[in-house]
Amino acid sequence: MTLPNRAIRFKSEPPAPITTSEMATIRTSCPGCGEVDLNPDAVMVSVDQETGEGSYKFTCPKCTEPVEKRADRRIVALLKSVGVDVVESLAEAEAPAPIPHPESPPDGPAFTADDVINFHFMLEDEEALQAFLSSGTV
Repeated sequence: MTLPNRAIRFKSEPPAPITTSEMATIRTSCPGCGEVDLNPDAVMVSVDQETGEGSYKFTCPKCTEPVEKRADRRIVALLKSVGVDVVESLAEAEAPAPIPHPESPPDGPAFTADDVINFHFMLEDEEALQAFLSSGTV
């Protein structure tokens, strides 16, 4: 009687770092393109020192979009072992406020075609234009 061929997995330490003579390939996925293969130089890991968890970032080689994915401690250890650059992340309270994108719309109602027409007529009205300029709201 033969036993079925089953893979046996043992809990162990993360794999030893790869030497410079070997090149690791990291297979991950892009939300738009699916599976992609990356070199360790193309990935950056950010790790929270308290939990050991974090995220990794890369630019998709197919669509060139930036991608960020969560990483548990096992994935962080695996990425570190193949030579991915690690950045210590700040606690959320210490993290700087995000900078708004330059094309982000300001707060308030959207600018409409009627607003453009009203502005056009205001520029043609000398009295309204002079009153606006002298009000100091510019």
